[in-house]
Amino acid sequence: MFFFLPYLIDIPMRRLPLANWALILLTCLISVAMFPALNRWENRASFGVVLSHGHLEGQYLGDTPGHIIDDFILEPGHFRFTQLVGCLFIHAGWAHLLGNMLFLWLFGNAINARLGHWQFLSLYFASGIISNICSLLLGPGVASLGASGAIMGIMGACLILYPLNDVRCLYVFIIKLGRVEISSYWLLIIYFLLDIFGILTGGSGIDHIAHISGFLFGAAVLWLLVARDMLPPDGNEENILQKLGLKALPESAPRGRHDPL
Repeated sequence: MFFFLPYLIDIPMRRLPLANWALILLTCLISVAMFPALNRWENRASFGVVLSHGHLEGQYLGDTPGHIIDDFILEPGHFRFTQLVGCLFIHAGWAHLLGNMLFLWLFGNAINARLGHWQFLSLYFASGIISNICSLLLGPGVASLGASGAIMGIMGACLILYPLNDVRCLYVFIIKLGRVEISSYWLLIIYFLLDIFGILTGGSGIDHIAHISGFLFGAAVLWLLVARDMLPPDGNEENILQKLGLKALPESAPRGRHDPL
């Protein structure tokens, strides 16, 4: 048995990531509140409705036609514009919700602290919307939900800004429990390649198209901001353009590791 869990990223924060904390709280509240409606939607789907065409002539097993859950779940066969944002706030269960919120906490705190609140929220929702559009256009045509595409956009941004900062991870190998530190670019690239592998092997119930498109969008936005000096580096980072020699290191940039806050 092997289990691997990142739990802390070594990035100093210049401000409290209040926007990310509020986003996590709101997502948790809405997700939990929507669990009963989601269960009824799943019952409707299993009652004979294909997931990619998730509406049965207004019949909702006792609920009113056009139930609110249809404004949240991204349904290719029953699309509403509200779904592009709504699906970021609902999750398929506790494991799905807590797993996504862990990664949003890890990487969202760092990016929120670096970009500022409104810029962070703009990147998050833009990544989510782009990933959902790509899922609709290029995906397998089944219903999907969750904040993974938006979170992958934040992870793509982290790859550009903090490729060398350490991520502390817990691992379990058979019966051995341990801790390891790896550079964030290794972790982020591994997750990206797992999504590539998922597409090549058929998916396994995960919206890999949304993950990949969100990641690439977040990385592209931050690359553009750094390349055009719209987000000048500070002394606490060595971004990927500096690492590749495309940007000069600031004179004050430290060469050692940083203590996480």
